[in-house]
Amino acid sequence: RDLEDMETMIGATLDFLRGEEDKESGVPLDINALLSTLRDDMAVMGEQVEVRGEATQPLQARPQALKRCLANLLENAVRYGGNARIRVEDSPTELAMHIDDDGPGIPDDRLEQMFQPFRRGEDSRNRATGGVGLGLAIARNLARAHGGEVTLCNRPEGGLRVTVVIPRAT
Repeated sequence: RDLEDMETMIGATLDFLRGEEDKESGVPLDINALLSTLRDDMAVMGEQVEVRGEATQPLQARPQALKRCLANLLENAVRYGGNARIRVEDSPTELAMHIDDDGPGIPDDRLEQMFQPFRRGEDSRNRATGGVGLGLAIARNLARAHGGEVTLCNRPEGGLRVTVVIPRAT
């Protein structure tokens, strides 16, 4: 089991280190289809993801990188928040995707720290209760590689909101 845990951590670390070095080409990406695929992937794992809103046009993006970014965020939402709801807001200048969950949230003074490599929201060392602490760091790196950003905030009604904003090419 220790070897499996170490292999998982090494794999996640390598993915993190390669995140910005990936030279995948940007293409016009159908975000609605990508979100539908992610929703279906989560359903296969027994998790329900709701998608509201839609992109009005394709987004110039690196498909695998953006898929990995959003998959990491959805996996966190269902792992720590019990569910995930995505709301898409599109404009001529940017595409925003808000991922909400109904979990306990994160103390306000720790929100930015959660993007640090190997930082986990769950403080025990028990791998069964969480990942290795690279999901948010990888997601933010991948969003930034698109010129975008990932932010966290606690929702007033409870739960966490993760917002991914990717600018549209002008």
